[in-house]
Amino acid sequence: MVKYLNCDCINSKCSAIVNQINLSGNMDFQAGLEFSTRFPKMYLDYLNRYKEKKLALFESYLWEEGTQKIINMICYESYAFPTNLETIEKSLKYFVKHYQEYNLTEIAFPLLGCDDEGLRMVSVLPLMEKYLKPLPIDCYICFDIEGASNLELQMLEAYRSVDLNDLKNYAKLDDIQIASLLENRMNVLRFEDIYHISGIDARTYRLIYEYYYNGIYKRLNPFHQESLFES
Repeated sequence: MVKYLNCDCINSKCSAIVNQINLSGNMDFQAGLEFSTRFPKMYLDYLNRYKEKKLALFESYLWEEGTQKIINMICYESYAFPTNLETIEKSLKYFVKHYQEYNLTEIAFPLLGCDDEGLRMVSVLPLMEKYLKPLPIDCYICFDIEGASNLELQMLEAYRSVDLNDLKNYAKLDDIQIASLLENRMNVLRFEDIYHISGIDARTYRLIYEYYYNGIYKRLNPFHQESLFES
């Protein structure tokens, strides 16, 4: 059964979510950077599989971190190049053949291959519906048009309101990086937008993400007031 959500996979709160990965040992692009930062053990396992040449195009594998199941679908040879419909279809066929091995009751998918320079929804959505609708589990297709929500929204609220001095020390930021973060505070609509701020590379972004995701800013700044979005 196919259902539809306006959020992204990570914010869907589904017990299983799909992460699109590649064969090049790189997870520093769009949603991949979010997954690799939020689930570091999964990322290290991916790097080990890459080094040991255990990754194969079209295939999927299960990773569990805490209560979250992640299905890593190998839909790209490299993030440097768009994927194609044939690859997406073969990846879906592999998933349909093996999904029972993952013991799923529900799963959230992004629009496969539909990154900024990639495939279009008008081509991908019918293909996904064709393979996912017959399955006896809830398959959510995420359109990611809702904007920041849940934990991501809490992180953004903290970034916009909490003094950055502790972040500067934690992430070893220089004055130019801090100035860029301050200048763009109110222009960041999704947390991943921070990665595109001048002077912020993948390593630095991971430290910034960790600082807010793990609530380190609360411990280092005990006078921080909880926002209305935090529980």
